[in-house]
Amino acid sequence: MTKHYRPEIDGLRAISVIGVVLFHLELGFPGGFVGVDVFFVISGYLITGILLRQLGEDRFSLMEFWARRVRRIVPAAMVMVVGALLIGAFLQTPERYASLARSAMAHVLMASNCYFTRDQGYFAEKSDHEPLLHTWSLSVEEQFYLIFPLIVCFVWKRAPQRLALVFTSAALISFSWSWIEVVSNPKWAFFLLPARGWELLVGALLAILPQKTMRSLGDEAWAGLGLVLVLAPMFFFDRQTAFPGPGALAPVLGAALLIWTGGSTKIGKLLGWRALVRIGLISYSLYLWHWPFVVFAREMVIELTLTWKISLLVASLLAGYSSWRWVEMPSRSGLLLATRRRSLIFGLTSAVTLFVIAFSIKASGGFPSRLPAELRLIISDITWNGAEYTSAKSEAMPIGFQDDGPVDFVLWGDSHGASAAPAVNAVATDFKLKGHAYLNNGTPPVTGLWFADMSEASAAEMVALNERVLAEIIDSKPMAVFLVGRWVARCEGYNEAEMVGEPGSLRFTTMLVDSMIPEPTFKEASSALARQIKAMGARLAVHGIKLVIFQQVPESNESRTASRFYSMKRFSGTSKVAQFTTTKDEFLKRQKRTMKLLENQTTENVTVIDASSQFFFRDRDQLKVYAERSYYRDEDHLTRAGAMHYLEPAFKKFMSWIPREESK
Repeated sequence: MTKHYRPEIDGLRAISVIGVVLFHLELGFPGGFVGVDVFFVISGYLITGILLRQLGEDRFSLMEFWARRVRRIVPAAMVMVVGALLIGAFLQTPERYASLARSAMAHVLMASNCYFTRDQGYFAEKSDHEPLLHTWSLSVEEQFYLIFPLIVCFVWKRAPQRLALVFTSAALISFSWSWIEVVSNPKWAFFLLPARGWELLVGALLAILPQKTMRSLGDEAWAGLGLVLVLAPMFFFDRQTAFPGPGALAPVLGAALLIWTGGSTKIGKLLGWRALVRIGLISYSLYLWHWPFVVFAREMVIELTLTWKISLLVASLLAGYSSWRWVEMPSRSGLLLATRRRSLIFGLTSAVTLFVIAFSIKASGGFPSRLPAELRLIISDITWNGAEYTSAKSEAMPIGFQDDGPVDFVLWGDSHGASAAPAVNAVATDFKLKGHAYLNNGTPPVTGLWFADMSEASAAEMVALNERVLAEIIDSKPMAVFLVGRWVARCEGYNEAEMVGEPGSLRFTTMLVDSMIPEPTFKEASSALARQIKAMGARLAVHGIKLVIFQQVPESNESRTASRFYSMKRFSGTSKVAQFTTTKDEFLKRQKRTMKLLENQTTENVTVIDASSQFFFRDRDQLKVYAERSYYRDEDHLTRAGAMHYLEPAFKKFMSWIPREESK
């Protein structure tokens, strides 16, 4: 192992961080996220080199090793997290600020990677609003640094000649686990150390290989192949690529080849180019700061223009250099953390202090009082999802006027039912009608149906759940059952706005069937829905219970409507949101077939309500998504304000025939 500085490794760091930064800024490099895998190989190589060199010279100290890691990692990361908390206080909604605080607590505990497995995954839309998402990779390395030295010391003292066997065995186990989990649980595969450890161990194996003393013509070819293996995934991978698992082999092996062939090859000399090396030197700080900048910019403008992206790139480079110059370098070579004791005390006290600060933010719910009351009301349109009316097990929830009398009506639905609930509740309370709400997000309110992509076991579970609900409804003997659901998606699949960047197979996951059809057509899905509505209506008719089907509200062609509206109000001048979106023709093109299908279910006992005239009126054939408040939360769910504005009149009309409390 050589003791001299290797500039080509910093050049490799530069390529890696450039890929990651440009990927996050959406400036090309759709697979730039593989840069993190290259970082892991470099870390494994350098750390193992340090360990083995010190063990060979009989001067290794575990406490000193950890103190060095504190100097290298903690100060710059802590400054970034504190900066993110300060910026978040000015820019973020209380909910997102509390989420930022929770992720800061996880970072302090070296568990960011575990924390982020709770969400949909690294590439999910929700993750784009997590300023500390990128700290998952720091947690992977920190966890590795805690465990790896102990293993190396243990093997070194007993059988140092078996280090290669131990590293190889552990890497194969980790790679196998990653391959399994990338199929069965992609979040675990992406974030957790057991699935990423093999990448660090490849670097560790490089460090114990005999040092190359002779150069050959083959080195040029190997170095060229290594560069291709690192760069090609950055251009040809994307968010849909199954990753890591086998997908990570190319960048990991490419990084290993570039490190192994060294700096004497043409590729090595290219990587040692001064401009690349300088970027490599600031790569850690650049990595730390670029992602919070991207997230906070999206808070202000929702969609980043090219001007914004270039500005963020420049800001990230400036912040990265400043952090390297005035935080990283003094921490690593200055007097403040010069001793092991000082370093460890600093690491502990800064972690405790930051944890307490973050916990106070989380405990306060993101300090909502920092925002004016008008903005807090607008924010409620973003965060509200009807949770007070919903139940994950489709249990009955009270709605409307509540007393000891019998149930007058039932509201049964999915998330669209939850969105309509405020209007139903207001009308029922005014009419003194007692109701039960059976609302379960993602569970359509019709018996005998399941989603096309479900297994037989999951399908049976959904059918049984809805059968139980219907039995409870019949037992409570209401006069009417109001069905509110996202009917169009159940017959047509997701709309085009939701399919952008998604695989075509996703469209079928929301379509309903009553037989095992993995990719149903509109005819198959709509026929299944019609059959089961007819059967359910007949069962309710036997008990004198009317079935009222509410046509789906028009879909907008704008996603995250409430968030966009908030940004426009909060940061006036940085973004503008169209008040009118979908035209009536677009609405009919998307929803007409399903609406007609439901209309055809009308019988003496089944009524269909169409409130679309409330959404398109006064000679303006466009959907109005906001006024003083946002009426839509996203492309298809109403806010509370939207439910009251658009749906209350319809429910007043169709609930007025239910006998009122006074006349019972």
